[in-house]
Amino acid sequence: MRVIKTGLILLITTSLWAQDVTTKLPVNNASVLTHPIPQTKESSVTYSGGIKVTTLGRSVSDNNLKSSVGWSFVEVGVDSKYFDWLSFSFNIAGVLGEGAAQNYLSDDGAPANVVIIDSIGLEVKPFKELSLKAGVIGYKINPILTTMTPGTSLGAEQKLEFTTNNEAFKLAFIGNEAIPSVGMVKGKVDEGKDPFFLAGTVQVDLKLEPLKTTLKGAATQFKFGNLPDSTAKTSLTGGNSINSVAGTGDQMHYLIGFAGIENAGLLETEWTSKFSTTLKAAVIENTQAATLNKGNLAVLSAKWKLGNVILKPAYTLFEIQADTTPSSYSILTNRYNNRTGSKVAFDVELEKQKLVFFGNYTKADVLDNSPFIFDREIYNLGVEVNYDLF
Repeated sequence: MRVIKTGLILLITTSLWAQDVTTKLPVNNASVLTHPIPQTKESSVTYSGGIKVTTLGRSVSDNNLKSSVGWSFVEVGVDSKYFDWLSFSFNIAGVLGEGAAQNYLSDDGAPANVVIIDSIGLEVKPFKELSLKAGVIGYKINPILTTMTPGTSLGAEQKLEFTTNNEAFKLAFIGNEAIPSVGMVKGKVDEGKDPFFLAGTVQVDLKLEPLKTTLKGAATQFKFGNLPDSTAKTSLTGGNSINSVAGTGDQMHYLIGFAGIENAGLLETEWTSKFSTTLKAAVIENTQAATLNKGNLAVLSAKWKLGNVILKPAYTLFEIQADTTPSSYSILTNRYNNRTGSKVAFDVELEKQKLVFFGNYTKADVLDNSPFIFDREIYNLGVEVNYDLF
């Protein structure tokens, strides 16, 4: 009887102690415990997603290429957040192209029907200032503005960012590693010969609230390595110089490397609550090439809100020498290697309907004479619509 009473007293005491500990646990953060006894709580996963459908007509014309193609892009993206420190996202796109193209030297400008991975990746934030991403993710040289088309491939990104309480000042250190997509490369299998892309960036953001102005500057050091012969094979029709490669056909290979610096800046001013302008500029130098290794790119854009309608004009100037980057990693419409020229764009957005009508014209002239590229004109006219999934 005495043993039974003692057991009951111990049971009641333990129960009351456990209830007391539970009431002291934080309500909004089940992962923070004030006592070593483990506590469990179901985590609520939040989702967001959308579909973007873009339809456009494109005309590309030069002495070597005549292309008139209608394109449709269907992009589906879903983001899921499991904890404050863990999230997952994926974006896929269906590309449908129909039309006609003639190209004497390559397959550029031809219609295609494919499904591509835009990104599939995991993001971990061990603490507020640090973000780690890995998977099939986007990569580019300079995060503000770059002279090479941003790409998607297997890779990782690290970002360490410090900011003031009012976010008037930010300092970020960004690292990128990727294996640029080249598909299957036939030939001898070499250990440690996968192509790679590396970039390290220091970025500073400064918000001048009294002037309604934001300043950004970023300095990036980059390097491409182990580029396969298949990349060099298409380099000449993309704009790289004749002296950058050797060999013919499948035996063609690069004689130069691609590594250097790309710096970019941004100046954004909100003149009124309805009108703002943005000026961005980038300069690049490939220190692995002795000549034809520099480039400049500048974009001036504006945003004018008129009720439900937003007008977005933009003007781009570029002068990019042949051997700043591997030309095959830039898509046709943004491939400016060995070209100088301009681009005029105008978008009309219906904000409530999430509908955008757009058009642009690019004039890209050859900078240094080459038998493989010619002065080119590009026209795009299309419409984009966005839908929320949940």
